[in-house]
Amino acid sequence: MACLTFPLIKLRRMRLRSIAAAACGWMNWRPRLFPALILLLPVLTLAASLLIATPAFSFLPQLTSSQPDHWNLTSPTAFPIWDLNPSTSGAHISGSQSVAQVMQASFGTWTGAPNTAASVLRGPDSSVTQEKNSPSNINLICFVCSDAPFGGTETLAVTVTTTANGPGASDGHGGTTQFAGQIIKGDISFNPSTQFDTGGGTGQDLQTVATHEIGHFFGLDHSAVVRAVMFPFAPNVLTTLGYDDVAGIASLYPQGTPDVATGSISGKVTLSGSAVFGAHVFANSTTPALAFTNIRKTPIGTLTLPDGTYTISGVPPDSYLVVAEPLDLPVSDSDVSWASEFNQAKVQTNFTTRWH
Repeated sequence: MACLTFPLIKLRRMRLRSIAAAACGWMNWRPRLFPALILLLPVLTLAASLLIATPAFSFLPQLTSSQPDHWNLTSPTAFPIWDLNPSTSGAHISGSQSVAQVMQASFGTWTGAPNTAASVLRGPDSSVTQEKNSPSNINLICFVCSDAPFGGTETLAVTVTTTANGPGASDGHGGTTQFAGQIIKGDISFNPSTQFDTGGGTGQDLQTVATHEIGHFFGLDHSAVVRAVMFPFAPNVLTTLGYDDVAGIASLYPQGTPDVATGSISGKVTLSGSAVFGAHVFANSTTPALAFTNIRKTPIGTLTLPDGTYTISGVPPDSYLVVAEPLDLPVSDSDVSWASEFNQAKVQTNFTTRWH
């Protein structure tokens, strides 16, 4: 079925981590759950300070060995190149543009973002029609791979990435990996049962979904910022990045000299003197000032670490209200991989929203 009502449509990503070589790995996938009971406790402390720009998580990265997953853009063998299977036979796609045009535009949204050096190339078209048969040396974009782990008709698309646990492993392209978290393969499969629209047609806007999935391709996890492209539920149309998305992609692939100078906000969230893990902390501008051109102004968020600390980087000069809230819907613990990344059972939600 094609469900167009926000926020019932979900977007999913999977990750495979290589153990010693590209062919070895395990899956890291979680279904969406809806918790029915949330405990509220009264005493939450939020400390914040504005700092000079420093490398930190201003977004939710996918992690390997505590390192943010990202491509090695200097690799002569494992530079990101996407390979499209242009076939839509059996899929439900209508509209004025080809799927190739939509994918080009969607990748361009990320690579053209301010403050980032993210880059990608298009490779030769592929004839692979099953995700399980996707070779290790291509990054497949597929609209007919019905075997991909969608988990249901409500899932519009899924991204499967393979990352290295450390340096020295095969990168699947004739070279070796250089660091933990190096992405060496990324496949994106669109659910063939979903009605997609490429422009002027009917159904879910394809570029909206593609832009979100490409964020996963580059290493971004879901965001709890409702207006971010990386929010896990798809609106009808959303093809322009928000500040939160820009902060994420710029942190993974920073420019040598950024287009717009940014800083960071750091602090700690505690509950009755104890650290709060997994609180969603975001900086929300209190002015109409616009730092970026053609980027939607949104809050910039992150989740607190096990010790309760957080750093929101990529923050343009402005006045901000800093808010800490639990992941108690619309985004919940099951929508992000934060708890598993730090070997925790779940993020903490037994507190009420506070601001600073």
